[in-house]
Parts: sequence; structure tokens; C-alpha cells
Amino acid sequence: MDRPAAPAARRWRIGIDVGGTFTDLVAVPGDGATWSLADAVTHKVPSTPHDPSEGVETGLAQLLDRGVDVADVVSVAHGTTIGLNAILQGRVARAALVTSEGHRDVLQIARARMPRSFDLHAVPARPIVPREHVLEVAHRFAADGRAVGGAAADDTELDRLVGRLRAVDPQVVAVSLLGGYAAREAEQHLADRLAAALGVPVTSAAAVWPEAGEYERTTLALLDAQITPLMTGYFTALRERLRRLGVDARVYITTSNGGSVSIDSAIRRPVQTVLSGPAGGVSAAATAWPGTDMVTVDMGGTSSDIGVLRGGTPVLTTTATVGPHPLMTPVVEVSAIGAGGGSVVWGDRSGSRPVLRVGPTSVGAVPGPAAYDAGGTQPALTDAYVHAGIIDPATFLGGAFPLRGDLATEALARVAQDARAEGDDLPPGPGARADGVADAAFQVASAGMAARLRTVLAAHGEVPERYTFVAFGGAGGTHAALLADEVGVSRVLVPAAAGTFCALGAAIAPVRRDVARTVRTVVADDGLDPLTAACADLEDEVLGWLRTQDVDAVGTVTVSADLRYAGQPTTLEVVLAERSTTEAGTQPLRLDTRVALDRFAAQHDRVHGFVDPSASVRAETVRASVTVRLGEVRTGRGGTGFVKTGARDVRYDGTSRAAGVWALAPGGGEAAVTGPAVVEKPDTTVLVPAGWTATSDDGGNLHLVRDRSEQED
Repeated sequence: MDRPAAPAARRWRIGIDVGGTFTDLVAVPGDGATWSLADAVTHKVPSTPHDPSEGVETGLAQLLDRGVDVADVVSVAHGTTIGLNAILQGRVARAALVTSEGHRDVLQIARARMPRSFDLHAVPARPIVPREHVLEVAHRFAADGRAVGGAAADDTELDRLVGRLRAVDPQVVAVSLLGGYAAREAEQHLADRLAAALGVPVTSAAAVWPEAGEYERTTLALLDAQITPLMTGYFTALRERLRRLGVDARVYITTSNGGSVSIDSAIRRPVQTVLSGPAGGVSAAATAWPGTDMVTVDMGGTSSDIGVLRGGTPVLTTTATVGPHPLMTPVVEVSAIGAGGGSVVWGDRSGSRPVLRVGPTSVGAVPGPAAYDAGGTQPALTDAYVHAGIIDPATFLGGAFPLRGDLATEALARVAQDARAEGDDLPPGPGARADGVADAAFQVASAGMAARLRTVLAAHGEVPERYTFVAFGGAGGTHAALLADEVGVSRVLVPAAAGTFCALGAAIAPVRRDVARTVRTVVADDGLDPLTAACADLEDEVLGWLRTQDVDAVGTVTVSADLRYAGQPTTLEVVLAERSTTEAGTQPLRLDTRVALDRFAAQHDRVHGFVDPSASVRAETVRASVTVRLGEVRTGRGGTGFVKTGARDVRYDGTSRAAGVWALAPGGGEAAVTGPAVVEKPDTTVLVPAGWTATSDDGGNLHLVRDRSEQED
């Protein structure tokens, strides 16, 4: 008689997301090949701004005490905004720039555009390094990589340059030569010689990102150089803290493109991590619900951010900014669209008639909304939720953080006076006054977010109606259905771990790397060889990088190109080929001209509304990415239902309505809840308006669907 096979040992993948207020941790269990999101263990601890790795160590130690055996941890993935905050706050290393003779003002000239086209008083942003820290060298390259005006800098010129750099006394140096993107080895050679002579880190712009665009490439290299000492120190401290806890696992750092890289890769190129925080939630949605058209709505305390996923794939952009500084590398496109739970509700009397506004100022975590009873007197959107009955002060965050509803009402009532027009009568009593302010706050917040959301989607040739909202963050589930009603979206998904969704994204993020190269060639049968050769070289580059990541799973290599009609100022990225890492490593790459042109035409028609079959198509930049998912993801484990815990009046559209209050319970209860209703979860409160129905899947995720009759209206 055969004996049953022994069950596979449980393994854990841990994701960590460091925020301004809390550090979130998620441990996802699995057998090494399949990972169960429904069985994830979540944990929160206060962040430690003086040393974020301290909060990580504290939180991880507590997480391990909750049944996660340190010997069974196979990976730790960490998302951080340390580099981003350092850049925004100017807490970066003192840098110098070496550039080609005659191009010392590359940072001041930038793109020779006014900050705001119609504002004659607009002041240009301060350059990333002062002009006196920009030094010139008689060394440059043509578009084909040939040296112009001589070969590499000789010893005399190098000694002179080193002397001038020592006078500046930089902590880091960036080298960005004109045309350096086409001569990576030569520019890197100069950087290596300077590093040896100066004893400080020297970054080559072409090594970071070899794409045409002198201002953007130079800025990117400087950002990378400036945060290198900080990030190297942080990652080194993180390794030591993990070692003290006995964690002997692969350590990954999440990146701005929605993927992750080994900690060694992050140390070598820290700039790739600066926007990894907002990308975490988008990456989690892509992994949990592949193939779905989604808009992620991350509504936190200060703002609401959205990301777009087309067919389950995050939309990337190469025009993101960090403050005033451009990032030309591919990053998940996350756009701020409006207010967050901490956005101040206030009356603006600066115009001819008073109006009520929500944001952009936030009350912050301290003192927070008035209902926090921590000394804050300004009402926030959270106060409107409390006064309107959507949030129960006694059960906020599972009862761990009780609120003061009376303080929320008083703060909102005071705003009624500021928003009152001359001659208008105030409603009697603070409750009625607060009702009017809360009603208006919901309308203003929803209308502002809806306008921005439509603008973001229109830029991609899309409309909101065909998308599903994935709402997370502290207030995401609270406001998502109101925003959906405003823009005509009929489906909202609230993840089971809505409050720690970005940390979950880190835990299950794929390993990913993007590379690019400028080519500038015509896309035609008789001109396909240069394009194919460049794409093949990039495939080899990402496969070579993958071999350094200690990953043995099969992944996907995608090659694409930025195409445009001849004479057109903008490009569209078009996928040219996609194949497995196994095939890419053994079979030569072959491109099809007709497929490329047809895909470009279809995308051009969707975005711009026309095609021009008679115009030639040019490729400006070729790109390649490698993505490897570290196992399959399972979202469910068993049935969950709704259990009614009470009832209360809520208002969200100017009318007070009786609403049931529900909680999720495994293995029983009602299968669906119709609005108006409130579903209370430990990390968020979900509003189900009238005309909506909520169901729960076997992973504890909430699905809100607008009734068909409401959609037709």
C-alpha cells in the first residue's frame, strides 16, 4: 500500500513597505512554487524616520514571533522611499558634474522651456548641482559613437581635471559627455580613471541609461550619484539587521518599474528605487488579477494616487519626475488625482463668492483630523466620513484607534461659516451645518478626482467605464464607490489586505530589469538589420543581468521600440517581440516589419485618432525588459460571507439613509450585501452605496458591482 506523500514544508516570502507613519510587513506562505495570498500574515509598526531600518528590524522581529519560522523565509523584498525623500528634501551627497566642453550650462538650459507657459513671473527650478560644480573636458562623441576632436582624455588633461575636482571637494561625481550614450565604454573608462584618482564614487551617465537626451540623461546620472552614499549605507545596515535576526534569505529591493532586483543591483544603481513605493500596489494588482483592465486607487492620508493596468500589465512612462527633475527610465505611471483622508476641508473666500475646497493641504498624521482628538482643529475628509456615519468612531481600525465624532462635527460646522455667501442663512445647529459641509466635501473631492482621472486615461486613449477600480490604502475602500459613480465605473475591488497592499506587492513582485539604447533608423524591410541587431544586443544584456540575480525560474523577455512617423515630435512604444528567457537564450531574434508597422498603426489610431499609411515610420529608441515571476500566486482558500453586526444612518449624497453594518466571516454568513451598507474591516471601512452590491471571494477580497438599472440610468 502506497503511503501518502509528506506535505511540502511551508515557506515564506516577506514584503516590507516603509511609509512616513507606518512600516507595513506582509508574510506570504507557500510551498516554494505556489504562494497563498489569502493566508498572508500582515503586521504594522510605527516608522522610525531617523533610521528606517530600525523600524524594519522591529517589525520583522514581531512578524517572526507570529508563527513565521525564520528558517523557512526564502526571500525578503523591501520597498522604500528613502531615496525619493532625500532628493525632495535636498539631503543628498555634494556632487560635481563632468561634461563636454561648451555644455557647462546643460542643467540651466534644460529643455529651454518656461516652467509655466503663460506665467511671465515663473522662476525656473534650481539646477540639481550649482554651475560652479560643473566642469568641462574636451571630449565628446558623434551619434555613431566616434570620438570628436580627439581620443580619450590624456594624462595631462586628466590631471588638470582631477585638480579642479579636488578644489570643488565633491562627495560624488557624475560623468555625462555629449553623445556618451553611443560610447558607453569610453565614458565609463573616464569615470573609472576619475574614481581611482579621487577616491569617491563616480557615475557614468551612459552606464546608468544610454539613451539620447543630454539633459535627462545627465540629471538621471546626478540623481543616481547623489543618493549612492545614502542608499549604500542604508542597504548595508539593512543586511546587518537581517543577519542579526537570523534571516538567511535572498533580499530583493523593489524598483520603480514594478519589479524587484537583488540588493546588490540596487546598491549599484539606487536611482531605480526612488519611485518603488507607489509602484508596489500596482504590482500587487498585476500579480493577483492578471489579464484584467484595472485602475488602482491608492487613497492615503495626503492624496489619492492612481495607476493604470491594461490587460493586467501596468502602464509605464518615461516622462515621470522627482520634484522638478525628469526620470527617463521606465517607471510605473502613478498619478496624484486628488484628496486623501487627511486633506483639509476649508472655505475659500479669496474669490468673488466663497467656495468649499478639499485639500491640497493635509492635516498630517500629527495632529491629524479633528476626530483624532490629538489637538487638531482643522476638519479633514476623514472627519466628514465620521460625521456622515460612514466611519464608526468606536470601531475605527478594528477598535484599536477610537475617534471623537463630536469633535468632527464641531470642526465641520465651523467651516460652514467660511463657506457661506453674503446674505445666506446658516442652517440651525452644528449638526445641520456639518451635514451641509460633509455633503459638499464628498462632491468636491469626487468631482476633482474624477476630472483628473479622466485626463490621465484620455492621454492613453482610454475611458474609465471599461476599467475595474482596485481600491486600497486607508480610505480607498471608503471613497472608491463614490468616485466610481462619478466617472461611470461599475466594478470596484477592495483587496483583503487593503491597508498593507503595497507591502504585499513587494512580497510577490517579479524580478525585472529594463534597458534601452538609441538607434534612429527607418522601420522597413531593407532597414531592419540595425534594429534587429540592437534588439538582440539588449536581449543579451538583460539575460546576462538575470544570471547575476540567483533566479532559476523561466521568465519573459520583451523587446520594443519607440516609433514615430517621420517629422513627428512624439513617439509611441510598440512591442516588437516577446518570448521566454529559454528561447531568447538559445534562438536568434527575428523581427517582422509588417507586424511592427501594424501594431504601430493600431496604437497611433487609438491614441491620436488617425494613421498615415504613406508616411515612413522611424525607430528612435529600442528597449528590452526581462521579467521573472517567482512562483504562481493563489488568491483564495475557502468561502467567506457577511455577518451583520449592526445598523446606523449614513449620508453620502445629501440624504440620510439607514444602512446595515457588516463584517466578513470565514465559512458562513450572507453571500451578498446590497447598499446602502458599510463593511467594516480591521484596516479600512468600505462604503456600499445604494444601487451597489458587495460580494466576497474565497480570498476575502470585496467585489462591489453597480446594479444594471443604475448603470442604465
